[in-house]
Amino acid sequence: MKIIKKIILRNFLKMKFSEVVGQQSVKRALIFSKKENRIPHALLFVGPEGCGKLGLAVAFSQYINCENPQEDESCGICSSCLKYQKLIHPDLHFVFPLMKVNENTLVCNEFMKEWREMLNSNIYFTPLQWYAHIGRENKQGTIYAEEAGEIIKKLNLKTFEAEYKCMLIWLPEKMNITAANKLLKILEEPPLKTVFILVAEETEQMLSTLLSRCQLVKIPPIKDSEMHEALSNQYQVSEHDLNNAVLLSEGNIIKAFKLLENNSDNQQFFESFKNAMRLAFSFNVVEIIKWTNEIAGFSKEKQKDFLMYMLKVTRDNFLITEGAENKVVHRPEEAEFSIKFHKYINERNVFTIVKELESAYNHLERNGNPKIILLDMMLSIARIIKS
Repeated sequence: MKIIKKIILRNFLKMKFSEVVGQQSVKRALIFSKKENRIPHALLFVGPEGCGKLGLAVAFSQYINCENPQEDESCGICSSCLKYQKLIHPDLHFVFPLMKVNENTLVCNEFMKEWREMLNSNIYFTPLQWYAHIGRENKQGTIYAEEAGEIIKKLNLKTFEAEYKCMLIWLPEKMNITAANKLLKILEEPPLKTVFILVAEETEQMLSTLLSRCQLVKIPPIKDSEMHEALSNQYQVSEHDLNNAVLLSEGNIIKAFKLLENNSDNQQFFESFKNAMRLAFSFNVVEIIKWTNEIAGFSKEKQKDFLMYMLKVTRDNFLITEGAENKVVHRPEEAEFSIKFHKYINERNVFTIVKELESAYNHLERNGNPKIILLDMMLSIARIIKS
C-alpha cells in the first residue's frame, strides 16, 4: 500500500508541549516545577532515541519564559513564544556536537542557521541525521573545549529580556574531557536565573562530576497507544502497517517514521532475507560474499534498516516456534515463508543469531567497514544455523 504522509503547512513548529508525543507525566512534573518556583539550575533529560527529550527541553524553556503561560502550556502568541518558535530568542542558547575537518576552532554559532533549519522542521532526529544535514555524515561529532568558553561567555552576560537564560546542550556525552571540566564550576554555581538543560542518551559516557551537578529527568519510550494516535494523525496507511510500525518501533518515534516512510523497502528486504537464509543453509561462501557486497551497496541508513528487519523476522519466527503466533504482525508473503522457516529458529540458536545481528548493527553505527561487518555476521549466522 502506498504511504501518504499528511503534511501540515506552516513556517515553523510552535515548540509547545502539545507537539511532543505522549510523556504526560514528565510534562506535568516540569510544569509543576515552574508553578512552584522550584526550577533546578541544571537538568539532565535522559532517554532513548526517539522519545522526545529534545522537544521537551525546548518546550519547557519556552514555557518558563512565556509572558502569559496557560494552565499546562505556553501561550504561543506572546513576544517570547514567537521568538522561541523561530529559535531566535536572545536568551535561548544551544550547544550540539560538531566535527572538525580542517578548522583550528569550531563552535556552534557557526552552524546555528543549520541547527535552526533542522529543529524547525522536526523535533525528532538522530545524531546521524544531524551530521548528514551539515554534510558530515561519515564523521563522529564532538563538543570541543572552545565551546565551553563560548558557554561561559554567553551566560555571564545579563539576561536580555526573558526571566530565565536557558542553555540547552544536546548530547553532552559527546563533550570532550577538557570541555566538560571547564563547565563544572558554572554548572555548580550558574548566574542567577540561568537554567542548563542537558539532553542525553548515554550517560555512562559522561563525567561523573558533570552528572552529579544535574537533576535527573528520565524520559521513557513513548507508549504504544500514544504512538498509534500520533502516527494515525500524520500518515494515511493501513491499520496493519500502522500496528506494525508501533510494534517494531518500541517507543521510538524516529524509528516508527522510518518504518512507515521506508515501507516500499520491505519487499526488497524480504527477498534479501530469504536469500541470506538460503545461503546460510548451503554455506556457499562465494555467494555469501556476493550477497554481502550487494547489501554493503545500500546507504548506511538502509543497511541499518535492513538489519532491523532481519531482527524483526527472526523474532517473529521464534515466536511462531514457541506457539505465540498471535503476537506476530507480518505481511501475507512473510506469513507464507514462515510456515516452513520458523522451525529453524528456536531456543537453541535465536539468542546467538540476535546477538550477531545486534553486533553488526552497532559496528555499522560506529562507521565500520560494511563489507567486513556483514560478511562476518553472515558467516557466523551460517555456522549457528548449521550447528
